Amino acid sequence: MSNLLKYDVIYILDPNATAEEALAVSTKIEQIVADAKGSVLKKDDWGKRRLAYMVQKHREGHYVFFHLSITPTTIAEVTRNLRLIEKVIKFSVVKDTISHLKAKVKPPRVKTSTESSSSRPGYSRPTNPSHSHGPSSAPAAAPAAAAAPVAVPAPAAATETQSPNSPS
Repeated sequence: MSNLLKYDVIYILDPNATAEEALAVSTKIEQIVADAKGSVLKKDDWGKRRLAYMVQKHREGHYVFFHLSITPTTIAEVTRNLRLIEKVIKFSVVKDTISHLKAKVKPPRVKTSTESSSSRPGYSRPTNPSHSHGPSSAPAAAPAAAAAPVAVPAPAAATETQSPNSPS
C-alpha cells in the first residue's frame, strides 16, 4: 500500500449488452482492485449515450466511470482485462495527478501609490515629441502647426434647374 496512485478509468460497453453483462464487467474491475489491496473511490454508471463517432459499428455506448486508488502494476492488469472483455468497445485509463493538489488562491491586488489613476492602467503618453521611439529623418514639427485645422472649401450647391443644352 506504499505507492498507491489514483487513476480514472472510463469504459464504454456495447449498447446491446444486457444489465447482467454490464454488472459482470464492473464486478471484474472491482475484484481486480480488491485483490491488489486497492480501493474504488468512486463508481458512476453514466448510462447509454450517443458516441461522437462510430466505434466498432456502434453509434451509442453504455458509459461507466471508476476512480481508483491502486498500484501501477494493478492498473496494467485492469487494462489487460478491459482489452479481453468483448463487450467493452472502448476504454481510457488516466493517471489522476491533480486531485491531491489544493487550489492556489491569489491574494487580492492592492493598488500602490506608483500606479496612475488613468483610464488605461500601465499606459502613459509621452509628453515631449523629441523623445519619440524610432528613427526620424525629418526634424520635429511644432505641435501647434500640426494641430491646426485645414480649411476645406464647401462643395458647390447643386441647382435644381437644368441648363438648356442638357438633354432631359
